[in-house]
Amino acid sequence: MSMIDRIRRRRMISREARAINRAWEAAPTQALRDEIAVFAQRRMPY
Repeated sequence: MSMIDRIRRRRMISREARAINRAWEAAPTQALRDEIAVFAQRRMPY
């Protein structure tokens, strides 16, 4: 994997993490927050 690919991948991961955080903070119910948390755990590569 090239250095540029690594940088792009890191940026994509950061962008997804921020989007998930925004969705979690904006969720109107705890149940929806729980679902977002489960989704994030399955989605994130670490």
